[in-house]
Amino acid sequence: MKSPREQSVDEFEALFERASIPVLDIREIDLTRISLVLKGDSLDDSILRLGTYLRDRFGSHVEVHWPHQLDASALLEQARDAGIEPADEPFHSTAELVGQVSIRRQQLLVVPEPADDARRVLDLGLLIQGARPPIMLVRTEITDPAQVFTHILHSLTGNFRQTQNFAYSFTLVADAGGRLTLLHTIDESDLEDVKHALQLSPNVPAAGREELLERLAQQGERYLSAVVAASRKYPYHVGYRLLIGEVVPTVRQELARGNYTLLVVGCHRAGHSLVEAADYELMREIRHLPVLAL
Repeated sequence: MKSPREQSVDEFEALFERASIPVLDIREIDLTRISLVLKGDSLDDSILRLGTYLRDRFGSHVEVHWPHQLDASALLEQARDAGIEPADEPFHSTAELVGQVSIRRQQLLVVPEPADDARRVLDLGLLIQGARPPIMLVRTEITDPAQVFTHILHSLTGNFRQTQNFAYSFTLVADAGGRLTLLHTIDESDLEDVKHALQLSPNVPAAGREELLERLAQQGERYLSAVVAASRKYPYHVGYRLLIGEVVPTVRQELARGNYTLLVVGCHRAGHSLVEAADYELMREIRHLPVLAL
């Protein structure tokens, strides 16, 4: 006969499995409307390459936006030659760009983010808070845009019911030979869901909390990896990792150990981006690969 502690662990793991099952009912996106921002620096060519690639891959209508102080005639001609249309007029502020994108009901906004603050023409915080579509930040030159989508790391936090937030990653990852890794980090300082579950198991002593969380992580990783692998017959590889720790160092460590080409952070709720402090810190710090903020 199992001890009360073993019974409580089994109860908690069963509860975890039942809560995790709905996660991977993925709905892919028909990515038809995309906006690009040009700023008059060396990253503009990379932005146009990305826009051309996404247009050709998804059949998207792609538009270009630019700040009013930029003499963009040559860039706009370059965009037109690539089959990308300019917006009706330049933007004078971050809020005005947000308005242009919102009116067009765009589904993705691609923005170059220079390392030099003096060259920055947008308020990144206001852009993230105000823009409805996810924002892809590009900080290094891109010669082959297809490579950006070969190995995506999607950073997840909070509860496991985040189906709608997988859509962009599953849509953008390369079909042929692509890899998508879903990294779910359970932060010790943000365990409300787990604490609530633990309260449903009265036989778990407080001293066993760390051991139980570790076992939860191990069991959860095995289970969710199986769900990912069995969920759909995708032509690319999907993997899942579940770790306990602080979000920023955990994601940075994962980026260092893997050959990733795109980082996805944040989530989308009620038509707006929700970027937590840790996600925003990653957006600011990660500069060697593009970052997509949902």
